[in-house]
Amino acid sequence: MPSAYIRSLRRSLEAEEAPLQLSKPDLKQRFLDWFDSVPEISRVRPYSMVELERALSTQGRFLSPVLLGLGWERRRKWSSDGQSPRYWVPPELGR
Repeated sequence: MPSAYIRSLRRSLEAEEAPLQLSKPDLKQRFLDWFDSVPEISRVRPYSMVELERALSTQGRFLSPVLLGLGWERRRKWSSDGQSPRYWVPPELGR
């Protein structure tokens, strides 16, 4: 059982974080808003992770679970010179 001091610290941290969480939409919603803003003709194509990271100002390690949860597929371009860049495919293209 944590002490009263620890519990009060936790409550004050939660109180400080609450306004931040309300003012900044979660990453999934930010991604959906961004993707809805992309012109329809440009949506149905592969996307590089760098492109997605720049558009959402975040890192791929945070973005990957969101994309997988939304049905996106992670693929890789194979070539004879050993380069194998990864890219992401929207659900419409993955099928």
